[in-house]
Amino acid sequence: MTENKTQTHNDIGGVALGSVPQDFVERVALATERMKVEGIEIWRPDVSEELEEIFKVVVSGSSVGCNNQQCNHNSHDPASPYIKLIPKSGKLVYLGELEQGENTFNYYALFQNNTTLYFQVVRELFYWDRIYQIEPIGVPEVLLAQFGDKDE
Repeated sequence: MTENKTQTHNDIGGVALGSVPQDFVERVALATERMKVEGIEIWRPDVSEELEEIFKVVVSGSSVGCNNQQCNHNSHDPASPYIKLIPKSGKLVYLGELEQGENTFNYYALFQNNTTLYFQVVRELFYWDRIYQIEPIGVPEVLLAQFGDKDE
């Protein structure tokens, strides 16, 4: 006889929702909310302390990459999960992407307290994504122009 491991919305791991501890139910609700909310998803294990002051960091995907313990990772980075950076306050806006050679550059604006913070994510094949807070001048005008007056 095989065991049925099907989970419904009325149970968690075969335990009826009514008997699941409230702290677990709350954590599930929080995780579900964080996976739905707008954020910057990147492939890397962590971010700087400065970025942790601006964003909540949550693991949003499984670990991907080289897990070989004998590998020196000279031509690639070791395995890492995907993480999601969720603004602690303000509104995050995706500005767009540009490709340059084998690298892809994604740009974001974070509107906070009548000011704007800008971020650049650099994606390079086989290496962890890099994220930088950049000066406004670093955002390509072609990406900003798309938000301009559409009637002109």
